[in-house]
Amino acid sequence: MRITLPLVSTLLLVGAASAPAQRRIRLGPTYSTVTLEDLSGAGHSFPSYGGSLGLITGDESETGVTIARYTDLSTNHGVRRLTLYGLDSYYYPVGARGVVAPFALTALGLARVTEIDSVCLVITCTATGSATSQLALAFGLGIRINAGRAAAATVAARFLEVPGSQIQGLEAVANASVAFGSFRQGEFLEGTVGPAASYFIPISGSLRGRSPFVGARFRRDTKKAGTVSVQIDWAPVRITAGCPSSGCDESAVLFAPGYEASVRPSWGRVYAEAGLLLAGVYTQGPDRGIAQGAHGGLGADIYGGGLMWNVNGRLLWLQRNSGENVFGVQLGASLSPRIGGVQPAH
Repeated sequence: MRITLPLVSTLLLVGAASAPAQRRIRLGPTYSTVTLEDLSGAGHSFPSYGGSLGLITGDESETGVTIARYTDLSTNHGVRRLTLYGLDSYYYPVGARGVVAPFALTALGLARVTEIDSVCLVITCTATGSATSQLALAFGLGIRINAGRAAAATVAARFLEVPGSQIQGLEAVANASVAFGSFRQGEFLEGTVGPAASYFIPISGSLRGRSPFVGARFRRDTKKAGTVSVQIDWAPVRITAGCPSSGCDESAVLFAPGYEASVRPSWGRVYAEAGLLLAGVYTQGPDRGIAQGAHGGLGADIYGGGLMWNVNGRLLWLQRNSGENVFGVQLGASLSPRIGGVQPAH
């Protein structure tokens, strides 16, 4: 996989926030379970243990450091171990103060990987099992639970990849922390989050949607101008050309942060959006890993009582691991609590 500036920029975009006056802190152990597929497509689950330190940098964002140890990630009876040193970013569209606060997460980290092929365990082999350093990438979504002012817990699901290894999969991560300090008001206003569904219409390239995409849409206004948004989708796709029969159906996690410029009539909001796009393919096949691209389009938020409907259409561009450029249109809708609640009648 190519590590490029657009990819790194996408992962850091959601976590970008004001660094001064960091106050709210949480510290505690972390446990996770990651599922990796072998060459036959069978899934294998492996645990990890570690610790995490998080610092609130604003009402809408948190940065943290996680160290995790994966003692066994082998899917072929060989040896594969991982020590992960991660820099995490959490984006809270409705703030981090409530009892339950949803968030979108991104992570960049240093991965120390030790791999020995299973053949080397039974015959004389030149493999030494020395560790190599790789760049680890992850993105996903989760919820934070605040237990008063003294404790907090997070539960998240994310796509995790260590390029240059066989580590690409879905991971569930849980953390329980002692929390202390006060929150800091950031440069963001109100936000909202809700379920989303969409349909992919291909324009060019060999990818097709096997069924509608489902996920979540996050959005939050800023004090300066415009809106920051993130949409995370589970995307079942099919390759229509140039693939083995066992690798034509794939599943991916789409991660699409964007910036929205809008006008606001009395019934809602109309906006134009643009941003970068990542697709994490966690199933066996020629695309396993991360594809990079961009998205842009138009949408509208329509108020209805205390709820807000969203309809949108976006042009997607993805570059597959093979180098093929894929273009398509994603038509979608979502439902979330209305920003600002129900306005009083005049």
